[in-house]
Amino acid sequence: MTVTMLPLVCTATLHSLEESLDGEQALCRSFVCRYVDMWPQRFNRICDAVTTGQKDDAMDAALSLRSSSMMVGAARLGELATDLIRSLEGGCPGAAAKTLPALQLCGNQTAYHLKTSYVNAA
Repeated sequence: MTVTMLPLVCTATLHSLEESLDGEQALCRSFVCRYVDMWPQRFNRICDAVTTGQKDDAMDAALSLRSSSMMVGAARLGELATDLIRSLEGGCPGAAAKTLPALQLCGNQTAYHLKTSYVNAA
């Protein structure tokens, strides 16, 4: 399955997160809101680390993005972060840099979708 075939946001994962928080929808919304609010800083951290050749920092930021994205159901963004991780592991800084535009676009779309369809849908 290609990345673009993955859902932008998997609502089943969001519901699972709510259940893991004992059904506390407000707590889950707060967590997702923080995820959305942190997106610009997360992307900037990744972008800066990749473009300056700081592989360890880039890897740390990409792993953080992947794990948090998977928690909130951001399947497509999580997979793009996985692609970035693979590029970094493979020692391909050029390939890692080429993932940044798609990562940024998907992250912006994901943040918007989560904010409008979940955080503000109360």
